[in-house]
Amino acid sequence: MIGVFGSAFNPPTLGHKNAIQQAAKQCQKILLVPSASHAFGKNMLPFELRFNMLVRFISDIQSEVGCPIEVSSIEQEMITDGFNPVYTFDVFERLEQKLKTDKLAFILGPDNADTVTWAKFYKNQEIDQRWNKIICQESVQVRSTLIREYIRSGCTDQTLLELTTPSVVSVIRADDLYK
Repeated sequence: MIGVFGSAFNPPTLGHKNAIQQAAKQCQKILLVPSASHAFGKNMLPFELRFNMLVRFISDIQSEVGCPIEVSSIEQEMITDGFNPVYTFDVFERLEQKLKTDKLAFILGPDNADTVTWAKFYKNQEIDQRWNKIICQESVQVRSTLIREYIRSGCTDQTLLELTTPSVVSVIRADDLYK
């Protein structure tokens, strides 16, 4: 089974890493799918910056995960094809076509798996019927919002390293992101 983990990844965190590690126990491979046009209207850094951070993030964590991880630009491709916003249901249909498999699992954190939030997902019942879900527990409570707040308050690199990986910290500092 291929696990599909969609998120803004704005930036990727140790919370994301923990969810990936949990899901890896059930997957042969995991695709990280950064949002290109978020269905719930989140304000995000440009796609290319977040994609680059994810590539670096994967290089930091791959050895600690039990299956291969790749970053996918499927949502950006779908924007080019006229999808806006991009919905999870449409991503899964496109991935089925592209990967020639229906053995996909939607990796969710407890926030999106919550029944109230899940009810807001476009075609959530069809997703439930067609694809597996892997619901991860939030055992590492680090959110991207926290990292952005810490950066705006002038935190040290050491503080950031408690929240994300070294390569992500390097990208954030080199490009002076989230100020």
